[in-house]
Amino acid sequence: MRRFVKLLVAALLSAVVSANVLAFMQARAMTRFIESGERTAGPEQLSLFEKLAVIFSGVSIPRPRNLLTPAQHQLPFSTHRLVNASGESLEAWYVAGNAGAPVVLMFHGYGASKSTLLATAQAFHALGYSTLLVDFYGSGGSSGSGTSIGVKESDDVAAAFAYAKKSWPRSKIILYGISMGGAAVLRAMAVNGIKPDGAIVEATFDRLLNAGKSRLRAMGLPVSPFAQLLLFWGSVQLGVNLFTHNPADYAASVKAPTLVLHGERDARATLADARRIAAALGACGRFMSFAGVPHMAIVDARREAWLTAVGAFLAELQ
Repeated sequence: MRRFVKLLVAALLSAVVSANVLAFMQARAMTRFIESGERTAGPEQLSLFEKLAVIFSGVSIPRPRNLLTPAQHQLPFSTHRLVNASGESLEAWYVAGNAGAPVVLMFHGYGASKSTLLATAQAFHALGYSTLLVDFYGSGGSSGSGTSIGVKESDDVAAAFAYAKKSWPRSKIILYGISMGGAAVLRAMAVNGIKPDGAIVEATFDRLLNAGKSRLRAMGLPVSPFAQLLLFWGSVQLGVNLFTHNPADYAASVKAPTLVLHGERDARATLADARRIAAALGACGRFMSFAGVPHMAIVDARREAWLTAVGAFLAELQ
């Protein structure tokens, strides 16, 4: 019996250590970009063998680069540089809209760059609005490497907001963020204290822990305690508390009119996530969902419906 108990304790300790080692490696891989190589496909596209390999080695995310510019979308643009509170240099593209039109500051998602915002920027341009597409630190033409999944990125939102207020003092400023970008936008309003004239968040998770759980489900892995371990080791490595990185909590402090857009088939940030953000916004919130749309830029799937919803919301702010 004593031998059995010792073996059981040893097995349990081994399991605990292994789980923590794997979580540490996963957190490190998800927050640090590699300089070259191929990006790991989404969990839904991986075979069982590939999923097992990712579990042990972590995902591979090359540093995001801008593969296109506004010119490929027939949008004349100028390149701007600004600096965030940490001294990182941020690159942005400005596309002018109608004279005196509000400026929409645009922020991309996780593991992406500002070039992924071009189709949405083109849609804003069609509505007559100017846009400033911003690379978060560590992505595209900005300095640095890695990501904090929207925590430190809120400083980039605040820096872009200050830059826009100085550059276009007579224009209203609207914030737009997709996925992680939406989380950074909500955090910037709640924590950094910026006061835009309005905001639009799209495909955004309500709590980072829930986003981690969704990813683990897609991998076919047990949700608990692995999601909690992932956030714990990510917090240790980044020096921030990822358990408090919750856009739904940020939303409760937001005072600007905010439109929440979400695809009803989004498995990464669920429809329930979006509804909780909209509910937390209270009277400031507007909500619209789009049937059949997964985790993607909604304008690519439902352009006319997106234009109608966004156009009506922005018209209210004039």
